[in-house]
This record gives sequence, C-alpha cells and structure tokens, in this order.
Amino acid sequence: MAKKKAGGDSELNLDSLMDAVTNVVGVLMIVFVVMALNTAQVVQKILSELPPVTPEEHQKIVEEFKKLPPPPADPKKLEEDQKKAEAEMKKAVEELKSIDTADLQAKMKFMDLESFTKQIEQRKKEREANKVETDKLLAEVERLKALLDETPVFTPPPPTYVRLPNPRPYPEKPDETRILVAKQGVLSFNQAKFLGPILEGMDKVKSQLEFQKVEYAPFAKLLEGILGTPANAQKAWPEIAPLVDRVQLEYVAQAYKALVIGGMPATKSMLSDIADIAVATRQTMPVVAEAIVAAGKGDVAPWVNLDPAKAPAPPVIKATVGGGKISFSWGSFTKDVKANPKDVAGYFHDLAKVKGIENASKARTIYDAFRVQAMLQRAASSPLMAGSYAFEPKITPTLPYLRLELKPKSGGGETVAALKQPNSPFIHLMRDIKADPNGVAVFQVMPDAFEAYLEARKVADEVGVAATWEFLSKLDLAVNISGYEVQRLAPTPPRPGTGAPGAVNIAPPKRMID
Repeated sequence: MAKKKAGGDSELNLDSLMDAVTNVVGVLMIVFVVMALNTAQVVQKILSELPPVTPEEHQKIVEEFKKLPPPPADPKKLEEDQKKAEAEMKKAVEELKSIDTADLQAKMKFMDLESFTKQIEQRKKEREANKVETDKLLAEVERLKALLDETPVFTPPPPTYVRLPNPRPYPEKPDETRILVAKQGVLSFNQAKFLGPILEGMDKVKSQLEFQKVEYAPFAKLLEGILGTPANAQKAWPEIAPLVDRVQLEYVAQAYKALVIGGMPATKSMLSDIADIAVATRQTMPVVAEAIVAAGKGDVAPWVNLDPAKAPAPPVIKATVGGGKISFSWGSFTKDVKANPKDVAGYFHDLAKVKGIENASKARTIYDAFRVQAMLQRAASSPLMAGSYAFEPKITPTLPYLRLELKPKSGGGETVAALKQPNSPFIHLMRDIKADPNGVAVFQVMPDAFEAYLEARKVADEVGVAATWEFLSKLDLAVNISGYEVQRLAPTPPRPGTGAPGAVNIAPPKRMID
C-alpha cells in the first residue's frame, strides 16, 4: 500500500483517491464495452435493413452529405483521447494492484449476501413467533377489559375503630370479669360471682365431702408406679391408707419406700410422725424420711439442713455425732440416742409429740374427689343454678383439685348491636366494673371475632373501665375448685420451666391493663 506523504492538512487521502480511480476506471470500461457492442449491433442492423440503393439515389445522398456541417470533433483527436484514457486506466489498474485490499475484503465478507439472507429468515420467524404471543396478550387484554366492565364498583367498608394502647399496672388483687367475645356478640363471666353460690353450698356440707371409706382401687396405679409391683403396693396399703385425709398419698408412698430401703420401720405410726414433722419443717414427707434414714446411719447433715429457722434467727435443729451416740436438739427438746436405726426412729417418734409438731398434719383436710364430684353434679343439675353457663365437674388425675368445665347456654349473651344500645346490660356491667377499685374487664377474643371486640371495647373505653384482652381458642371455660384439695390419682407432673441445672428460664410477661 502506498505510504501517505507528510504535510498536515494538505495530505492526500489515499482512500478517497482509490474510490475515485475505481469509479473512473469502472465507468470507462462500461462505456467502452457498451459502445463496442452497440456499434457492432447497430452497424449490422443498418446493413441488414438497408434497402437496395440505385446510382441516382446514391448520388443524391452524397450531395446531401456534403451539405451537412463538419463533425464537432476530429476523429483523430478522439482516437488520441481514447489512447490517452487507456493509458491512464492501465496506470490506475497498476496502482490498484499495489493497494492493500484486506480491509475491503473483510467488509465484503461482512456483507455476505447469503449470511444476510439467513438473518432475514431468522428475523421473520422471530417476528411471526412474537406476533403469536402479541395476539395472545391482546386477546387477554380484551378479556380483562370485558371483566372490568362487568366488575361492580368497589364500595369501601365503614371505618374501623382503632385505639392506641395505654399500658398501666395490673391491680395486685384484681377482681376479674371475663368478657368472652364471639363473632355474634359478647358473653360475660365473673368467676368469683359464679363460684360464690357453689362454694357456699359446699361449705354447708363440708363434712359429707370427706373420706368415709378408703378403697385401694383408685390409687392402685399411683402406688404400683412408686413401689414397683402390685404386691408391694398392696402390702404398703394398710400403713399408707390412714393418712389419706391429710397428706397426698403420693408423698406417703415415697416416704414409705425410703424407710423400707433404709431399714427403718415403715409403719403407719412412723409415717404419721413424719407427716407432722414435715409440716413443722415445711418439707415434704419423702425429704424428711430420707433425712431420718441418713441419721440412722450416722449422717445427721441432711436432718440439720432441714432447719426451719432462717438467719439471723438461731437454729432450731442441732445434732452432733460422737462416741457411738447422736445428740439431737429441737429448740429446748434435747435427747441423746444410740447411732442405730431403731433408736433414731424412737427419737423422731418422741419428737413428733413435742408441742407445735404433734398433730400438725391434721390441720389440713384432703377431700374425697368422687364425693366432691357427685355433689357438684347435683348442683349443676339444680334449677336454682341460673346463669349463662352450664358446667360439668371433672377429675384430673394429676391435679389436687376438681375443675368445672363451663359451656355457654343457648341464647346467652348480647349481640354487638344490642350491647351498643343505651343502658344495655353490657354497659351496666362495665359501670359496675369501673366502680370496683380492683375491677378489671378481661376481653377473651375468638380468632374470628376481632371486629366484634373492637366494637365492645369502644363501649368499654367510653365508660372508662380498666381492661385488657387476650385470644381465646374456644368459648368453653375451665374453673378450678382450688379451695377443696383432693387426692391426686397420678404422679405430680414436672413443673413448667424446671429444666437442667443452669438452664435459663424466661418468665412470661406480666399482665398489664392496656
């Protein structure tokens, strides 16, 4: 390729020169070829189509030719120009041969007609496919427009009452009135007022609820689980049964087992003494029994650790071992005994006769669960028990009290529309709760009744009653008759939150008035 000459802005552009020369050469070649072809054809056609000419006609034509003006250019001049043009063309061709045409060939390759044809076909296919999708989308748009034309105009629901919470401390001794909120309306329940007549009736016949006859069958599963076998449980039953009305038999059986394993006499008298001492030390019978067994083996530390006195008060329990004897002290009562199970058991028998310990366990009364249940069933069926709830007493084997399962009676409660009426029973109830310094309205809301709760709570807020709320899975309630302890028929379940040593227990949040 020819090199460019230095010269700044006046430098020749070889690309432009190449294009110009190429155009000139091409045009000249085309002109010459066309002229040669046309001239030969025209001459041949003229010669073939000329009619015969007579000498007279020839002479006439010659004369007329002579009359014509001279040709505008000399044929020799044209011939020279033609030769000059051929020489220039030859020179341009030679120059073109020396020009680098790699870039032009690359462009020509890029402009490959076959490749463009394939691309066009591909674009046509894509356009047809897109047209199908576009037609589907247009059809869907038309369908949605038709649906929109048929859709009724949305009317927003009426505004909902919303209140900001205002947390306040809960009363120390709250008088709670539950307000059960269902979708249809509300139903109130005051546990103290509901249980009042029931507990009054039970107090009048309290002696009839005590054990009249103790049977082994209800306690068989409990005792066999503690003592290992039915034979062991039946053997222990005569010693355990006398304490049925003052100590949970679960603890009596555990104390019996500890005495038997420790080689101590496991009699009803010994068990009764342990029951009294357990009350005085504020411990359970199994703990006291294990301390007595340890003392019978010469280890008095477990017994001393049960001292009910707390620092800085002087200790009540003292015990020292020496010379094969144990010196026991309970306040001013002191006694030395031999360090053997029999004499140690004798000391604790005497200790149980000390004033303040003797018959301490008899101050507690445990009632017959089945007699309590029968009495409550009679009360539930009595026509005198008016109210919005029906109830049924249930014995839960792991609980030391009965539970009343309550169900709302048909037609009880108030609808949302009724409770908003002036001087409705609901409004009167809210005023009564407000008048009580410890009164609290606890709204217990079913999952589908939040709108009804908001309406009821609006009325309560207008009255100014202290209130809080919680979710309730179902309208049924359970009330504990905790004032009448009964015997458990199954082992005590582990307390919630008692995990492995060192485990972190998170206390539930304190209740607040909102």
